[in-house]
Amino acid sequence: MDGVRPRPVDAVAVLVAGGLTLATGYSGLVLVILLAAALPVLWMRRAPLAVAWISAGTAILMLVLYVLAPTAVPLPSDVLIWPPTCVFAAYGAMAFAAERGVLQWLPVIVLALAALFLADWLPLVLRTETAIAFAALYGRYTAVRDRLRRELDERSERVERERLAGEMHDVVTHRVSRMVLQAGVLAGAAGDERARAAAEELRATGCEALDELRHMVALLRRGTGEGFDLGLPLPDLRPLITESARAGVPAELVVIGTPVPMSGVVGRTAYLVVQETLTNVRKNAPGADVRVRVHYLRGSVRLSIHNTPGLPDAWVAATAPGMGLLDLRQRVEVAGGTLETREDDDGGSLVEATLPTS
Repeated sequence: MDGVRPRPVDAVAVLVAGGLTLATGYSGLVLVILLAAALPVLWMRRAPLAVAWISAGTAILMLVLYVLAPTAVPLPSDVLIWPPTCVFAAYGAMAFAAERGVLQWLPVIVLALAALFLADWLPLVLRTETAIAFAALYGRYTAVRDRLRRELDERSERVERERLAGEMHDVVTHRVSRMVLQAGVLAGAAGDERARAAAEELRATGCEALDELRHMVALLRRGTGEGFDLGLPLPDLRPLITESARAGVPAELVVIGTPVPMSGVVGRTAYLVVQETLTNVRKNAPGADVRVRVHYLRGSVRLSIHNTPGLPDAWVAATAPGMGLLDLRQRVEVAGGTLETREDDDGGSLVEATLPTS
């Protein structure tokens, strides 16, 4: 993990802690002990609780020495904070230690209690307690922020893996299956032995390709840890509306009801229905006005794409071939839905797909 390696900022923290230690005015053995306690700050990412306990132990040791020999170890009164490493120790324990409940807070509490024994120097106590509290809270903020960032990155990776698995499952596998079926029909209908053998070989190769594709899809799904469906809402359809308008066919999007989570295959199929229908309108009815309505019902979502008659002289951008109506209906049926098309009396057309959301 990146967090266990010392960084240049950690070396700066050691220098700051050392500077605060020198500012205490100690000399001799006591100064050596305090500087030795500041050095472990360099490893506060690798062993945050150990560094925190070293700082707390140093504070307690200095208090004990002060009680036993007050003249040998005079406590400071004019330094910024005490002990000098308390801020870094509190921050490291909160930011880099694993969630351990009371064990994570214990060295910070000990540091705060040790500072209370400096009651004769109230300004120093207030500065120290404020610094410890601020460092601990900022450490908690850093820990939560980093955890949320990791979770978002993992979530994005899972979504992308699901998308890849879904595309392979819905598009590639579907089309290879059709190729295998057609090869089987050709093998059965061929009158020539060589043609029959070639068709059978093509069918066998397609079956092997299907097995490999299913294996790859299984690997992608296994890596997500969530199965095939993420339970996400319907994909955003606004880019399709914008793309259609830029291509010369203005479209309006109307959403009725409250969006609900749905399986990945249903979401991708709904997106594909709108995409392919808009493509067909651009090809067959240039200049038409299109209205895309998404209606969330109980247990299903209904997509209605209605277009007015086209204008023969209207300009539209070049359009890719797209998917045929038969293929689109098969995709909808695979997702557990239905697809209906009909012509209006005024020459327009309506494509309506109903897909399950539960």
